[in-house]
Formats: sequence, C-alpha cells, structure tokens
Amino acid sequence: MGEIQKFTEEHAEGVARLYLIAGRGEDRKPPRSLSEYVSQVHLNNPWASPDISSLVYLEKGKVIGAIGVIPRAMEFEGKPITLASVTLYLVDPEYRNGPAAIQLLRRVLKGPQDLAWTDGGSGHVSALWSAMGGHTASLYALNWIRILRPFGTARSGLDRIGGAGRLLKSFSGLLTIPADFLLSKAPLSALREPVSSYTSKQVSAEELLECIQEIGWREQLKPVYTPETFPWLMREAARKQAGDFRMVTVWNKEGVRSGWFVYYALRGGASFVLQIGVRSKEDFNDTLLALFRDAWEQGSVCVKGAAIPRYLTAMTDLYCIFRHPYDRVAIHSRHPEIANAVRTGEAAITRLDGIGWLRFPAERWN
Repeated sequence: MGEIQKFTEEHAEGVARLYLIAGRGEDRKPPRSLSEYVSQVHLNNPWASPDISSLVYLEKGKVIGAIGVIPRAMEFEGKPITLASVTLYLVDPEYRNGPAAIQLLRRVLKGPQDLAWTDGGSGHVSALWSAMGGHTASLYALNWIRILRPFGTARSGLDRIGGAGRLLKSFSGLLTIPADFLLSKAPLSALREPVSSYTSKQVSAEELLECIQEIGWREQLKPVYTPETFPWLMREAARKQAGDFRMVTVWNKEGVRSGWFVYYALRGGASFVLQIGVRSKEDFNDTLLALFRDAWEQGSVCVKGAAIPRYLTAMTDLYCIFRHPYDRVAIHSRHPEIANAVRTGEAAITRLDGIGWLRFPAERWN
C-alpha cells in the first residue's frame, strides 16, 4: 500500500523522472536542471506554505505519483482568499490503475485553500475533479488565435507534418514573406497590418506592477500581486523558452495609462499571451489592437491566448477565432459564491495565475 507525503527536496529527482516518463514518455535519468526546477517552483516560490503543499505518492519508497501545487494570493469581493494552482499531476504509467491519482487529488482538494484550479487538465482529469465536487470552467478553457500573417501561420504549422513538412518549411519562406506583405496592403481589415490609436511601451516588472495596481481589475475574483511576489513571477516567466518575454503598458490618446499586456513574442511563429488588463471596457479594443501591433512588429505570424469571458464579443469583432482545446480548466471550492464567479466569467484569472509561465513543456531538459 502506498503512502502520501509532502513534497520535499529529497523527492525532486523522483518527481523529475516521473515527469519525463509520465508527461513525455521518456524513460531516462532526469537532468539536474529539471530536478532543481521542480524544487524551485514548488518549494522556493514566494507563496510557499506548509499548509498548501505539493504531494508525492510513494510505493516502497519510489515516487510513482505527484501533484504540484503553488498557493497564490487572490481577492474576492474585496476580501483576501487563497488559490491553490495545480501544476503537475502525474502518475507512473505502470500504476495508473491504482489509487495514486484519486488519493493525491482528494488530499489536495481537502486543503485549506478557498479555491483550487488547474488550467491544463485532460478530459479524464476534469472528470476526476467533477467527481470530487468540482466543476469545469468552460469559459476559461476557450483558446483564441488572431492570425496576423496568413501564409506565415500556415508555414509555421508545417512542423506538425514531420520530416517532409520541415523540409518544405525551409524553402517556403521565400514565398510566404512577400505574400503576407502583399496581403497586409489589401483592403480587408482582417488582413491588414494592425493599427491602434493607443501607444505602448515595454516596461520593467516594477513599472508593470505599478500599472496593474493603479488600474486594477473589474471582476469579483482577482489576483493580488505585491513587490515581494511579482518580480519573482516575472523572472521565472522570462526564463521560459517561448520567445521574447515582453511586459508592455498601453496609453490612450489623452496620455492616460489604460491597460497592459504580457506575452511571449516569437518571430516567425505564434506569440503566446499570458495576461491582458484594461482600465475600462472602452479601452479593451485598442489595448488588444496595441498587442496585435506589437506582435506584428516583432515578426509574429499569429497571436494566441486564453479567452477573457467578458470580452468574447469584442475579440470576435477583432477577428479572433475561438476553439475549445482538449485541455480543460477545472475548479473546486467549498464556497459556492467563489465557484460561481469563475463559472460565470467573473474571475480575472489568467495564464500568469495558472501554468502558462511554467517551463516544463517548453524545454528539452537534456
């Protein structure tokens, strides 16, 4: 019979090995860098708490299951609450018919947090959360893409085909780049180079935090960032190998700071948005357009991100295409009013508060 223990430094190599075999199908010794990263984000983050911790499932001393948890400070209707953000959820393939998965998740969901959530769960994981009294949050699982360079976007997808696709990609740039340039001059708004009446400026983490604290959020449930926690989060996010990490504030025509966005700009590829915030509903369109313009200037072929429920219509009007991915967003709370806020789109929870900034899937870990 296995046992559950709190995750400590001594389990780091076992969890790293488990990540490779359960998450990537690679049965090999994990590099030291991966073991150190597992510890860094789960034990040495500025929110770490002995009451809300990551767990491992041991079978005869071997780590055969693990669930990563990072506590995060939130606010609901003006009152401080704690979010448990579930990161890794792993079980050794040889033990998937055993009790490890259920017992690990049950232990986490019984914790003292006000809300638990994961934004990277499969359909099977989502079903487990629901069976334990949780809910799927479909509005937050929607993903969107805004195509900036159609031919370049098609070219970036050639990698998925395999060897022939990669070979074709190496030559197709000679055609796609001029073709996209010509399309950007066409009399169709969806194809033209993005334009915003707002100006934007790349800033430091300190300047971005000042902007967020000044502007704030309109939703009932919102993250709480402090001078002690925010720089750490931004440093870790910047280490992810997903493109140029950009923190940008946006100003309206009157010179008033009106919004911000944080994203990975990838030249020749898809840029990935972690967070967008605005002062008012009227600022959203031009802030989003400022993001598209910045991504265009960085050479991105498209921009992707997670849906912002209260702005779905506005995003559609700006030619964003939505899809519901395989991964789900699942939540659990003993407070019905908090759970309802997420389910109805009244939560300002973004990829910065979930797993979007984590490096696990972005690196080879050789």
